[in-house]
Amino acid sequence: MTGIETTSTKNSGGFSLIEILVALAILSFVALGIAGLFTHAIKSNASGHDYAVLASEARFALETLQALPFDHTDLLMSGSPHTMAPVNLKFTITYNVDDFRIDSWQEASAGGWTTSTPQDANLKRITMTVASTNQVLEGRRVFTVSSLKIP
Repeated sequence: MTGIETTSTKNSGGFSLIEILVALAILSFVALGIAGLFTHAIKSNASGHDYAVLASEARFALETLQALPFDHTDLLMSGSPHTMAPVNLKFTITYNVDDFRIDSWQEASAGGWTTSTPQDANLKRITMTVASTNQVLEGRRVFTVSSLKIP
C-alpha cells in the first residue's frame, strides 16, 4: 500500500508542461488586448493635457489684452488678425479687434451693433484663436474665444 500512496502524491505535485504552455498562450492573448488599450489611453491623456494647456494659454492671453487700457495700441489695430507671443511655444495666438459704437442697451440687445472707428468706439470685441502646433498628437486643436471690452 505504500507504493500506491506514493504514486498518487507524485502525480498531483504540480502542472505539466502542456498546461503551463496553454496558460501562457491565454495570458499572452489577454495581454495583447490590454496593450492596445494602454496606447489609446496614453494618446487620450496627452490630448486632454494639450486641450487643458490650450485653454489655459487662451485664458492668459485674453486676460492680458483685457488688462490693457481701452485705447492701447494693441487694441486700436482693428480689422486684420494680429499675433501675440504665447507663454508656451507649442501654441500660436492670433486675435482680431472689432470696434463698435452702441448708444443704447436696446440697440445692443437687438443685435444692431454699428461698426465704428477706434476713436468713436465705446465697445471692442476681441476674438482670439489659440492653436496647438504639437505634431505628435493626431487632429487639429484650436480654441476660439471672444470677449467684450468697454472703456
